[in-house]
Amino acid sequence: MGGRKRIGLFTAYPETTHVRRLLEGIMGQCEKYDYDLCVFASSVHFSFPHDDYVRGEANIFELANLDRLDGVILDSVSLMGDQDHKILKRLLLRLSRREKLPKCSLELPLEGVKLIQSNDEEALREQCRHAIEVHGRKRICVLTGNQGTEIAEARLALYLDEIRKHGLDVLPEHIVYGDFYYYSGDTLARRIAANEIPRPDAVICASDTMAMALVDRLIKMGIRVPEDVLVIGFDFSDEGAINPTTIASYEPEEMETGANAVDYLRSVLEPEAALIPFRRDVSSRFHAGASCGCQTDPVYAMNRFRDSLYISSYNQADEELNERVGLGRFMESYALESFTASKSSEECFRNIYDYVDLLRPYRNFYLCLKENWKNMDDETYAGYPETMRVYVASSGAGGAMFYGKESAVAFRTEEMLPQLSETDEKPAVCYFSPVHFDGVLLGYAVLQRELCSQPVVNVVYRNWLRYLNNALEMTRSKERLQTLSVRDSMTGAYNRRGMYEMYGQMLSQAREGEALFVSVVDMDGLKYVNDTFGHGEGDYGIRTVCAALASVMKNGEICVRSGGDEFFLIGIGSYGKEEAAERAKAFSEAVETASRRAGKPYTISASIGCAVFSDYKQISLDNALSEADERMYRCKVKNRRHRSV
Repeated sequence: MGGRKRIGLFTAYPETTHVRRLLEGIMGQCEKYDYDLCVFASSVHFSFPHDDYVRGEANIFELANLDRLDGVILDSVSLMGDQDHKILKRLLLRLSRREKLPKCSLELPLEGVKLIQSNDEEALREQCRHAIEVHGRKRICVLTGNQGTEIAEARLALYLDEIRKHGLDVLPEHIVYGDFYYYSGDTLARRIAANEIPRPDAVICASDTMAMALVDRLIKMGIRVPEDVLVIGFDFSDEGAINPTTIASYEPEEMETGANAVDYLRSVLEPEAALIPFRRDVSSRFHAGASCGCQTDPVYAMNRFRDSLYISSYNQADEELNERVGLGRFMESYALESFTASKSSEECFRNIYDYVDLLRPYRNFYLCLKENWKNMDDETYAGYPETMRVYVASSGAGGAMFYGKESAVAFRTEEMLPQLSETDEKPAVCYFSPVHFDGVLLGYAVLQRELCSQPVVNVVYRNWLRYLNNALEMTRSKERLQTLSVRDSMTGAYNRRGMYEMYGQMLSQAREGEALFVSVVDMDGLKYVNDTFGHGEGDYGIRTVCAALASVMKNGEICVRSGGDEFFLIGIGSYGKEEAAERAKAFSEAVETASRRAGKPYTISASIGCAVFSDYKQISLDNALSEADERMYRCKVKNRRHRSV
């Protein structure tokens, strides 16, 4: 590909700390190398207990045109969780067909894909060193993950090795397997409090979630932290930073891992180009907390707390806060009410357009939907159609600004976005997110931001998209109900209610001196077809007659199924005296042609009566239809005589 290189990242649940750190490292290197980044992300983890929803989210990976990417990064850990890892396997199958496309997997080995692994050894050893060297603890307990898993056993081995290097022994009772989650820490605390195991003076935890539960339960059971038992975690999660007893923790090497993945792709794509390694001092990865007795960083903790807090009002004079929409500001915007109150698709698009501002900071936003997105009979779950349309575009950088059907821009889905091939002055990141309802494909959204802009996609964006999905589905349902109330479900023609509504619009738009044209059509021999060949064939005949009538319809006219096998054609405009005869002839020929092409064992025919009234104001619609109905009846009598000869 010419121009700027484009890297694709496939991940899930991007608001998590894990993915945010990966993105920080990936975006940092992309910015150094002037690469664009495309992120294809499900907004939920694949273990989410709603199969159709997960399927709808994972469908975003089918959008990615691998021919338009120069390299691919798989966040393999986040791409697992569904039964038999089918989503990841399907993605790998697609990638296997692009042998020349450079690709790498983070943390997990995958066949045919370069493995990029984190090296957290120093940070894991530092957990032990901090407890022993800084705080003088000697009775160390180690809480790791699931027994037999590679990551849990590897961390345990490093902990034990480092502790023994300091001349200390670890009791067998102090080697504890867990599951990296809360219950493991809670269970260990209860065992310590019950004296089921000797009380340690420090616990090294292989995850923050276990550390938080351990600390909280120890305190509830009267054991002081850190005075009696010091606790150090690993992950440096936001939750740990704002825990009532903040967790002392070491940050994993996820930023470096992301950066190393970009470096690998650069070494393949541009072998002669220099690499600019991502460097961090391991000491900067330690974050003090009350759980070990060190002074917590109050600014960091308050920032994390503020990001998590529902704040209904904020300092509007602070430019930074104006560019960082928090959960409280999002909820207090009443976007949900505006979205779902939309009475039409156009109003829905306008409301979406108005509330894109909640996604700041952004360079551009696009809502791309399939052309028949309102068709509720189309229940597509997988893949995307060949063409899409941009129905909403908003820009914070002087780009396109529009919404609605009239302004919608059509493009081939393989482009992913019409503007994607344009080379901006600075590289950017594009987040591609699925738009669906309960797994049924509607389209996708694209949020473009500056590389390394903060915050990356977060809980606000995820829930904004949920609002959007629900609004589109509600709009589809409303318009479907509206259609059903004025349309005949079998033929698509207007029903009598629709006829009067549309005729009212005709009258409001009619010009002085225009004529009224009406036709009444009735299918011939419907009872014979139903009795002899079945009602299914009778319905086929009715639809054929309706289609023939619609084929001779002119602009501004309406076709109505008034009931059973009877139809009306109505229009106001410039009609001459010869219109009635010409239209009757055209309709009869259309029905005859349709019957011949159908090849049925019966003939499809219909009788028609047409009438033109020189001034639409001089006659009511009902009286005009009565006149046409009389002419239709005379035509039907004539047809019967003709068939009996």
